[in-house]
Amino acid sequence: MAETEDLPEEIIVNILTWLPLKSLIRFTSVSKRLHSIILSDPKFGQSQFKAARQQKTLNRRLLVSTDAPQLESMHLGDTPSFGEPSSVRKLSFPPGGYVKLLGSCNGLVFVAVDKEFFYIWNPSIGFFTQLPDPGFPLYENVLAYYGVAYLSATDDYKVLVATFGFGGTKLEVEIFSVRAHLWERIESLSDVDLRSQGTFSNNALHWLNHHNEHEMVSFDLAEEVLRRMPLPNFDHDGKSLSYLGVCGGCLCVSRVPKGACDSMDLWVMKEYDVCDSWSLLFSLKLSHPPELRLHSREFLVVETGTVVANWTGKGFELIRIDHKEDEKLGRYMLKGVRICVVEYEESLLWISGYHSGKRDRAGQDARNPSEGPRLKWK
Repeated sequence: MAETEDLPEEIIVNILTWLPLKSLIRFTSVSKRLHSIILSDPKFGQSQFKAARQQKTLNRRLLVSTDAPQLESMHLGDTPSFGEPSSVRKLSFPPGGYVKLLGSCNGLVFVAVDKEFFYIWNPSIGFFTQLPDPGFPLYENVLAYYGVAYLSATDDYKVLVATFGFGGTKLEVEIFSVRAHLWERIESLSDVDLRSQGTFSNNALHWLNHHNEHEMVSFDLAEEVLRRMPLPNFDHDGKSLSYLGVCGGCLCVSRVPKGACDSMDLWVMKEYDVCDSWSLLFSLKLSHPPELRLHSREFLVVETGTVVANWTGKGFELIRIDHKEDEKLGRYMLKGVRICVVEYEESLLWISGYHSGKRDRAGQDARNPSEGPRLKWK
């Protein structure tokens, strides 16, 4: 029998590119060659991510962190499976401590740990690396608002962080560029009250202005300037709380009442930065409305549903509200008194300039980067 020859590398790579990420992770334990192709080549990760986006097979998950500490991810697809044990992955972040989630792009999550250190982390493959010191200690400051973005034109990831001192010192806004590998201070707007995680859309980050319910504030990543943008007129909708998100590739605003969340309106800006393009996408009535506490909750508006982290007195209850079927309410309990949530896409991406010595599976010791992490998936 003639001896079989190995397939050419380019054919193997092309075949692997179109496979789902879960299968690729399993293949890393088959041989050192496959392990190297899948986890040690940034171009392969980019090609696989592009192919998955083209096929619309990217798996979106919810990443949740509490100060218990508890760090978990769960599937964001069908509501009935939300929070089911089979859809939940318990994670650990090797540096340890309380992990504050700042935002995510392309599967890379930017985090702050123990109010001191900033990291980039890919929960899917275990890549993580620490960012340079921004020059301000978080343990002496309050993290007012923040956001993460990716600029495809320059292939650059950026993270924006705004802080002020406990004594009420002036707000300072810094932005970090992964490509430039440095922090830069920028000017903030006056008379605005921005909070928590920004929403990324159209190469800009966006926050609601809590000093003016009729406007939001955007940060243009290319020009690096903050500016004001109008919201729809909500004066007579009978609701009082607004939350930003992205739906169908467009900025959206979710409106809910205080107390019992028995209804939800979703507005969409069909043409970016055009006030007249705001339109009401749907009004949802909930047959069994959850009772939501006003000051102890987080909202995350995603493509197919809204996730609410609601404080119960004993921990947080995650509630997923389906945008199409009002009877579908997924629930999941978490311990802790502080919580943060982000949506992320599973990917093989990592930052090549930060590769050496930092790739590691959660809970394992760092290994030679040529070996990569040993990965186990549910």
